[in-house]
Amino acid sequence: MIPDDPSRAEPGLEAGSLKDRHALVLGLGRYGGGLETTRFLVGEGAQVRVADSGSPEALAEPAQAVRDLGAEVVFGPQEPALLKGIDLVVASPAIPFEHPLLLEATRRGLPVTTETNFVVARVTAPVLGITGTKGKSTTTALVTSMLRATGRRVHQGGNIGRPLVAELDRIGPGDLVVLELSSFQLWWTRRIQRSPNVTLVTNLFPEHLDRHGRLEHYARAKRAALDFQRPDDVAVLPADDAAVREADWLTAGQGRRLLWGTGGKVVLDGDEVVGPFGRASLEGMQLFGAHNRRNALAAAAAVSALLDQPVLAMERGARDTQPLPHRLQPVHDEGGVLFVDDSNSTHPEAAMAALRSFDRPIVLIAGGKDKGADRTALLDAIRKQTRAVVAIGTTGPELAAALGDHPVTVIPGSMAEAVEAARGLARPGDVVLLSPAFSSLDQYASYAVRGDAFREAAAASPKAC
Repeated sequence: MIPDDPSRAEPGLEAGSLKDRHALVLGLGRYGGGLETTRFLVGEGAQVRVADSGSPEALAEPAQAVRDLGAEVVFGPQEPALLKGIDLVVASPAIPFEHPLLLEATRRGLPVTTETNFVVARVTAPVLGITGTKGKSTTTALVTSMLRATGRRVHQGGNIGRPLVAELDRIGPGDLVVLELSSFQLWWTRRIQRSPNVTLVTNLFPEHLDRHGRLEHYARAKRAALDFQRPDDVAVLPADDAAVREADWLTAGQGRRLLWGTGGKVVLDGDEVVGPFGRASLEGMQLFGAHNRRNALAAAAAVSALLDQPVLAMERGARDTQPLPHRLQPVHDEGGVLFVDDSNSTHPEAAMAALRSFDRPIVLIAGGKDKGADRTALLDAIRKQTRAVVAIGTTGPELAAALGDHPVTVIPGSMAEAVEAARGLARPGDVVLLSPAFSSLDQYASYAVRGDAFREAAAASPKAC
């Protein structure tokens, strides 16, 4: 694995440092990450080569857009020859840290960085970063909505939406920047020794152990959001999260602490957030579930670290936030049966939170690629909180065996077949809930593709019996 010792901090990210550099962008991607990074580098005067091991046919559109910028595109095996003439490597966060080409670049002494590092290193506006295992995207949306309710210009990016490097030249010092930060992105930010001005942590569970190996490594990657905070920065941490305490996050960095949740300074009291700023009502929130009340609590705590009088912004922002795609998103209602897409649930804890969000009987669609998380509590929750289960993916048969005599139908085929099976098990008043608890990568390119397949199948006419 590439060392993440802070002594390896990479220079050369400041404005004007990229002119006449020869950069390799590793990872084009389907969703614009490599393209926007290339556009930024070319705009800074760099010569760019983009390499991707994916299918040229599947990536034809972004590849052509890269070529239109005057950059080179190379498909196929990512071998050391790609480094010929290169003096900077910009890696997609999706590229494993131990990728042979990154290891070879490091061995040669080439700087290796990411799009996020350019943003964090260059932005002059205050940065509010949001990390944790689950709830990041919804909490990011809540924070952004609350801040925009003040009339300030807010730029949202990181692990959500369009790469923010595309907006760098439009971010002024009077603006605000909200970044959702994954463990993969934060692993690289340790190299530039920068943390956000305000860092909000949602929670900490074992996750991505297939990439990080152990919880300690995962937690260390996440902690980069705190380790380089300065005395005038703020760490907004869950007071009631044992894993956060055990990971020593309460003492990381030099920023002052603002604790939220049970035992903290910002807490929930019914439908109100209560803190030193007063009381803010969450009445009228459109997001399902107690866990989304907790997300709103966390968002309000973070916003209070930036704003002097935040109550009205908290209330309006909480009301205005819509369910994000694939996160407890209602997608179809048929004969009194509500179909809900929670495909972003790729961890047992997320699926358990989804199950707690409804006071109606649930037919659960679950399963996928295992990432090494403990399933014990999930199995107990499924037995207690579901009418029946449709088990999918590589873990489907394992779930069926572990659930014993609980009603389970194993569907090894398509999402359409899984939805049809769930439709047959549901009764009026039930919820058909896709909350897989596992990764999508055994059957789908992403959780979004899996969720789209669910939505399409739910909206399709049921087959005649």
